[in-house]
Amino acid sequence: MNFTELGLTKRISAVLEKLNFVEPTEIQQKAIPVIVAGRDIMASAETGSGKTAAYALPIIQNLKGTSERKPRCLVLVPTRELALQVQSQFERFSNNSGMRTVVVYGGTGYEKQTRLMRRGVDVIVATPGRLFDHIERGNADLSNVNMLVLDEADRMLDMGFLPQVRQIVDEMEGRRQTLMFSATISKTVERIASEFLKNPVTVQVNTSQVEPSSIEQRIYHIDEAGKDALLVQLIKDEPEMHSVLVFTKTRRKASKIRKRLCTSDITAEEIHGDISQSQREKTLARYREGRFSVLVATDIAARGLDIPAISHVVNYDLPMSAADYVHRIGRTGRAGRSGVALSFVCADQRHLMRDIEKVTGRPLDPNAPQQKNDHPSDHRRSRPRNGNGASRRFSRRRTSSASR
Repeated sequence: MNFTELGLTKRISAVLEKLNFVEPTEIQQKAIPVIVAGRDIMASAETGSGKTAAYALPIIQNLKGTSERKPRCLVLVPTRELALQVQSQFERFSNNSGMRTVVVYGGTGYEKQTRLMRRGVDVIVATPGRLFDHIERGNADLSNVNMLVLDEADRMLDMGFLPQVRQIVDEMEGRRQTLMFSATISKTVERIASEFLKNPVTVQVNTSQVEPSSIEQRIYHIDEAGKDALLVQLIKDEPEMHSVLVFTKTRRKASKIRKRLCTSDITAEEIHGDISQSQREKTLARYREGRFSVLVATDIAARGLDIPAISHVVNYDLPMSAADYVHRIGRTGRAGRSGVALSFVCADQRHLMRDIEKVTGRPLDPNAPQQKNDHPSDHRRSRPRNGNGASRRFSRRRTSSASR
C-alpha cells in the first residue's frame, strides 16, 4: 500500500518519496483515510509508530490553497520538546509550500510568538498553558480554527492541563474535526474523548503488546547506594552503549549522576526543568550529533524528543506507573531499530515490576527460570567492580522478543 491509496494527493506522495517515506506505517494506514474523510478520531499507537505524520499529512492536504491570516488548525501537545518536534514535521512534510506554522510554548518570551501569530499563520502547535496565556493577553485568535489535534492526550491529562484545554476549545467557534492521539486509552481518556469528539472512529495499533517489540528489557536488583557504580560499569563494559538516555526522578539526582559519570571519564550532559529552554535545545542538538554519549534526564524527556538513534534507555529510578515505563523505553527501538532498556530495581520497588508486567505482558522476575539465550556470564558480570557498590550484589533478568 502507498500513500496515494490512503487518499493523499500525488503531490504529497511525491514529497514523501523524496524523504524516503515509501510505505505507510500501521497507524498511518488506519488513521489517514479516516482524517481525510473528515471524521473525528480516537487513536492509540505505540511510541515511534509514525503518528505525527498520520495526522500532519491530511492536515497539510486540507489546508492547501487558502490564504487566511487566522489559524485554521491547532495542535495541542504536553511538552515544549514535542511541540518543537511536531512543528519540524509539519515544515518537513509541507516542503516549502508556503504553509505557515508557529510553535508556542513556555520558558521563552512572548514577543516573538505574538509577532509570528499576528503576521498570519495556518497551524499553531502549542502547549496548553502558554497558549492560554496568549489568549488571555489577546494575542491568539482561534475563532477560525476548524481542526483540533490533541496529541499525547493521556500525558496532558496527567500533567493537569485539562482545565486549560477546555478553555482553549471554547475559543474555537468553527471547529469541525477533532483528532485525539494517546499512547494508552484509559477510562479517563475515553471520558475526555466523549467530551471533545463527535462520533469518533477508534483506531488502536499494536494493543496486544504495549512496548515496541524490538526492545530487549533487562532488570537489575540493586540498592540505591550501588546504582552509580553499576551504571558506570555497564557503560564502560558494553561498547554498544554508544547513545544512552538515563532517566531519574529528580533534577538534583540528574545533576549528581552526570557529575559521577564525568568523573569516571564518561561524557554526559543533563536536561530537566532547571535547564533553560535554549540550553536544552543546544544539548539535544549535540546529543543527536553524537558529541557526547550519555544524556541524563527527568521525565521531561520521556515523550516527544526527536532522537532517532538511542541505543539504550536506563531507568536509574523506576517510574511510578507502568505507562510511564512504556513511554520511557519507547525512546529506543524506534523506526525499526533494535534497542535495550535497563532498569535498576530496589527492594521497595518490586511491586512496580508487577504493574509493568501486566502492561507489557512480559515477565520481569529475575528469580524465574532463565531463558535459553541467557549466558552464565551475564550473572558473573552482575557484581560491580568499582565504586561504592563494589561489595553489593545484584541480579539481572533479560527479556527479549527473540527468546519468546
